[in-house]
Amino acid sequence: MLRNIPSAVLKELVKLSERKESHLAQMQSIDRQISRIEQRFGIPLREDGSAIVTTSRPQPRGSSGRRAKRGVLKEKIVSALQQAGKNGVTVGKLSAKLRVPSANLYVWFNGTGKNVRGLRKIGVAKYRLG
Repeated sequence: MLRNIPSAVLKELVKLSERKESHLAQMQSIDRQISRIEQRFGIPLREDGSAIVTTSRPQPRGSSGRRAKRGVLKEKIVSALQQAGKNGVTVGKLSAKLRVPSANLYVWFNGTGKNVRGLRKIGVAKYRLG
């Protein structure tokens, strides 16, 4: 597989990889500095108590990977839309309120949301019931 790649290209890949690792190390250093400043001034950390630290490979999913029961997200979204009334609510605000990634909500509205009676799109990423 690697026999067909010229050595110049491999050298370029190595250089790029080294640059990437260097930038990641700088980002982690900056994240640690931000965390120290937040602690010094009493700014609360994230809910899990850690600062944001980026890595080059995804972290394994631990035992906290519990799935919600079927229909829970739908109930939460419909309830939030009912509370919003005729003005509706944007996906961003809904994401923050429900603590669900906005990408999940976009997918939900595009799929499951089409089967919810009374759900209307009233603007860019803005929905309401009724």
